Amino acid sequence: MSVAMEDAPSSSMVESLQYFHETLDSHFGDLRDARAKLEPSSPVFALEHDLSPEDLELLKDAVREAIKSRYLARCREAWLPFVVYAAEMGYGYVGDEYWTTFSSLTPRWTSQERSTIRAWFVRFHERYGGARPTGAWANHFRIIAWPITHAVLPTYLQRYLAQLLFEFRGALTSELLDDPETLGIRLARRASNYTERFRIFCENTALVGQLAVALLSGENEPTPYLSAATLARIVDGLSKEQQAHHWLKSARASASRVRGFQPTGTAGAAQPASKYLPRATDPRLFLRYDGGWNAHAKLPDLTVLGAGMEAAYSQLRVSRATVSGATRPIPPSGLLYPGQEVQFARWPQPDQPFLQLDRGDEETNRILATQCVITKGPWWLFRRQGTGLAIEVKGKFVRPGHEYVLVGVDTLSAPAVPWCGQVVIKAGGVKAYRFLVPPQLSENEKAALQAAGLTVVSHVAIRPVGIVASAWDGEGEAEWLAGEPAMLGIRSDLLPNRARVVIAGAVYFLEWSPGEPELLFTLEGLPVGTHELGVKLLGGGDRQLAAGSLVVTIRDPQVRPEGAAIGEGIRALATPTRPTLAELWDDRAVVTIDGPPGTEAVLRVTLRGGQTEPLAELRRSVRLPLEEGDWRAVAKSIRTDQRFANAYDDAESCVLTVARDGVGFATFTCERGFRPLRLRFARTHDGAVVATLVDRTDSGNTSLDFYDIEAPLTAIQKDPAEPFDVPPRGGLAIARAGDAVAAAILPTNPNAVLRMPPAQPVVSSGAHSSSEVMRLAEGHQRWITAELPADAFAAYEQQIVGDAIARAIGTLIGGSYWAAIERKVAGAQDAADHLEGMQDAVGISTEHKALASTIAYSLYKWLKPEDLLLGFHEVITPHLAAHGISGKPSTPHFLLMLAGWRGYITEWEPSEAAFVLEQVLKSPVLYRAARFAVLGRRALNDADGVERSF
Repeated sequence: MSVAMEDAPSSSMVESLQYFHETLDSHFGDLRDARAKLEPSSPVFALEHDLSPEDLELLKDAVREAIKSRYLARCREAWLPFVVYAAEMGYGYVGDEYWTTFSSLTPRWTSQERSTIRAWFVRFHERYGGARPTGAWANHFRIIAWPITHAVLPTYLQRYLAQLLFEFRGALTSELLDDPETLGIRLARRASNYTERFRIFCENTALVGQLAVALLSGENEPTPYLSAATLARIVDGLSKEQQAHHWLKSARASASRVRGFQPTGTAGAAQPASKYLPRATDPRLFLRYDGGWNAHAKLPDLTVLGAGMEAAYSQLRVSRATVSGATRPIPPSGLLYPGQEVQFARWPQPDQPFLQLDRGDEETNRILATQCVITKGPWWLFRRQGTGLAIEVKGKFVRPGHEYVLVGVDTLSAPAVPWCGQVVIKAGGVKAYRFLVPPQLSENEKAALQAAGLTVVSHVAIRPVGIVASAWDGEGEAEWLAGEPAMLGIRSDLLPNRARVVIAGAVYFLEWSPGEPELLFTLEGLPVGTHELGVKLLGGGDRQLAAGSLVVTIRDPQVRPEGAAIGEGIRALATPTRPTLAELWDDRAVVTIDGPPGTEAVLRVTLRGGQTEPLAELRRSVRLPLEEGDWRAVAKSIRTDQRFANAYDDAESCVLTVARDGVGFATFTCERGFRPLRLRFARTHDGAVVATLVDRTDSGNTSLDFYDIEAPLTAIQKDPAEPFDVPPRGGLAIARAGDAVAAAILPTNPNAVLRMPPAQPVVSSGAHSSSEVMRLAEGHQRWITAELPADAFAAYEQQIVGDAIARAIGTLIGGSYWAAIERKVAGAQDAADHLEGMQDAVGISTEHKALASTIAYSLYKWLKPEDLLLGFHEVITPHLAAHGISGKPSTPHFLLMLAGWRGYITEWEPSEAAFVLEQVLKSPVLYRAARFAVLGRRALNDADGVERSF
């Protein structure tokens, strides 16, 4: 629909607004009625006004004149033009400052009028079925979320959606094109490697799915989810960039090919399978031979579990994972990369979850316990795949004439067959047997195998043919990427007339060519997920001759991840994965780079502004592989580079690229993040710093607290709407607005600091109580986790404050004598010179001295964080009951946090933390023992930055 202005009265601004309101009211009412008939119903967007370009300019002029004339408060009846105007601003929004752009284009606009705009969008939602913003982003940005959502697809996001549709085109099916909600969920899962702002946009899966269906509808094809004019406008915008136009055109071509396609087969419905089918998120078990069989698991990339569950994804980023029976934990972010492998010291316990996060909440660990599961025992079957390798057959099919390894719990006896012999397996809790299955099996042998839950398949074999399957265990399970034809062959030594194939609830009868040993066919259009394909070979009169089955898994095709993948020449991994700009350069994240040993490569770091324009570029030569300690040294040299420091505070993103000609390259991007609150800094001509709070929350209740270096636990309130002068030594500023928090260490004035005496933070402690320890720990957490500017002096001041608070906690718990020992250690050139003094200060009783001695002899074994955690747990646990602590297995970990990284105890369950602290205050030897373990490990460890772990 197009609104013609020839009939509009050429009169005042008020009459123009009223005319537009009445016209838009009729138009949006028609859209509401049409969308309500859809199943499920679809929202209306303010951008779907369908005004001609000329009329839109007239509307904008009328709105600007009304605001300039202070008429906004009186526009109670003619409010729709203002909603359209705000949505148009959202469409041109580039992801920086919505209200800044709005104000620059709208004379005399004031922030007090923002709530009026929001109220009108809420009215639009209620009256016309308008879209309602959802997700964490909408909760933080309660006002601007409305106009940006009603902009449908702001211009700065259009290219990303076109690219996502292009990369997803191979997974499109007719079912997905008919189900926008499911399509939106699938697209959101694929957006993990995109920018944060686009990932936030994809959180509204219903909107993404409906928009995707609309864009994939094809040229000149109507869609019920967007008006024709709005769809054409977005497509026209995408067509202005050659690459985006190509992406959309290719995605549309793929959608056109699959639209209307439905699998065909003879009538009949299959009964749903009752047995458990493996999931794409289940681990893969395999055995490797090295003087005996070692048991391993290859873990899946669990990024898909984070789609729509930001809390779960955040925990996967920062939490170690424990695999039942494994010899080592999975490092933070390890489950967000493909190819992670673990070896078992003991076979996974059936009564325990296979995979859990050390610091995961109950809901996230419940999801992991149900979505990442090994095959049910008590027997597990592995087919030999050449020398030294055996892969699990999840369907537990045994085929005559093949060799297997059978693993079972150690309380069971082996199946009573003569060709079964015990072999060595280096995993506790199970026994292993070599299965050299003969070509012919007796009925007794078949019965013995069936008693162990094994199925004998002799006359039918189902296997992938043609296009190589993504994965194939050689027996009962195969994988393909969505969009690939699953080409299969059924081979038999019998003479069937036809085959009955059952999959995805449908039954197919396939004729068998006489004299052919194999029947070939193709499965197309299978949805992503796991399916069981059942086959029955039928003879004369449809008499059943043999049966077999195959587990078919269809996976989403994954694009090349940032950082590259296993097997490529160069691979870069960040821990935690997808770090923010602050995490990467505040030493809270590390980068490791794999590549041919000894190879020289170029590391390029590019800082970019809000419009992705380059602000600074630095290069470093690195030798591969680059380990954690090497990265810290490289990062320090980059951080202290003046070019980096000059651009860092203005940067919105950073691109790391490592490359070597002839070997390969890897790249990844980290962003500052689209945050509700942010502190910006500017310097005067004499080096002084002025801080300004950028508040995007529209909350109206923002607070801003300042903490001075000399009094680091005393908050001084600042006006959040006004810039403030930063003292020469800097300090800490914390802004809060609802759930949104921004904490930043403030830059210093280096010239002034050099003329000042060393800072001496005053940290006074109160009562000898658990609440006082927690107060100090919260202060420590505030300072140590705050974002750092590009200022080496600021990092130094932060560390001074952290040390001062740590000494206060140590004195409160450990006593003055222990505090004196720590001061000696802090001032020593070599802390190892004071190990004996620390050992003597742990305690004076025989028990305390024995405990200290055990820790002293163990320090060289505890140089790695995981070794310290496990070793200290074994040493301290026998002593806990005597100090009133029992039934709390996490206590050793808590003690190490209290001794080495105090702020983290604030994240403990409050009642448990309070209980343990009360016992520690009564028995300070527990703290002194943990502190001795932490300081002793640091003294003996040469790794730079070891204090970051405990």
